Amino acid sequence: MLSRFARVLSLCLAGGMTPIAAGADPVAAFHAWADTQGAGTTAIAVVREGDVIAGDNSDRPFDLASNSKVITALCIAALVDEGALDWDTPLSDALGAPAPEATLAELVTHTSGIAPDGTQLRMGLWLNEATPRHAHVARIVLDRRQQRGTRGSFQYNNENYALLGRIVEHATGTTYAEACRARVLAPAGVEGRLSPRFAAFAAWGGWRMTMADHARLIAHWFGPGRTIGADPLAHPHAERGGDAFYGLGMNYVRLGTGLRMSHAGAISIPFGPKTGAFVVHYPDGTVAATAYDVAVARPEQFRRLEHALSKALALSPADTQAAQ
Repeated sequence: MLSRFARVLSLCLAGGMTPIAAGADPVAAFHAWADTQGAGTTAIAVVREGDVIAGDNSDRPFDLASNSKVITALCIAALVDEGALDWDTPLSDALGAPAPEATLAELVTHTSGIAPDGTQLRMGLWLNEATPRHAHVARIVLDRRQQRGTRGSFQYNNENYALLGRIVEHATGTTYAEACRARVLAPAGVEGRLSPRFAAFAAWGGWRMTMADHARLIAHWFGPGRTIGADPLAHPHAERGGDAFYGLGMNYVRLGTGLRMSHAGAISIPFGPKTGAFVVHYPDGTVAATAYDVAVARPEQFRRLEHALSKALALSPADTQAAQ
């Protein structure tokens, strides 16, 4: 049996990928990390200047889990650019119904004060549904007598993005998937669809695509020369301390050479499916997207993965400070 590195090298030569520098093996680094997590089926794609320079299983679709949020955030940003919405639009105006005092910018940055997360105990009941539950979650939020979060403070909550999904439907008069595929996926030249297992979680965790396309999507929208890539912090973001920020469905860390952007997703249904994904965009434009069939949740686990990838990619010291 070929070693993982030998398999990757043969894929590079056969599939037209540009091999990475000799001695650098992000695929092996990822597999070593995935093995420690107990993963079985995995995928990785490393993209630089639009080309997949290293990968394994990179053309097989995987569920993105919460990495789906970046698609929703970019879809809202596109509607803002079109003039259909504004970042300061109140939630009540966007939904056309009485709602908590929150704006679209606060929803996209998880600073709306909306809480607790009513999706967590329900997601296991919504498996294998074809229709997103955006309207259902919106009703849960609107019917809540009192929100338990603090407006202006970061509190990660799937409900924020379920509400954004409902707003996309309301603003466009079409389905969430159609609206976002046209505004986010198509301009990036990538494909994706809602997961057969998790379509109910669409705007907050329901997309499915290959890791090659996931990496290209992030590279396209956050790369140099893009409206967003030129300065992500010019868009709505929440400060999290220590030069760390959250905005547009991604975590940002300010480094000496620019911003490193990353996000992790995990779905763990009791007695049901488990899946995860992690993507990182380095200041030099390199993007690594990974997926695996286990739910990884602890931040230190992703720090180890990011450190292993950056070391294998031989990035500059300014790009390899500890992940936040």
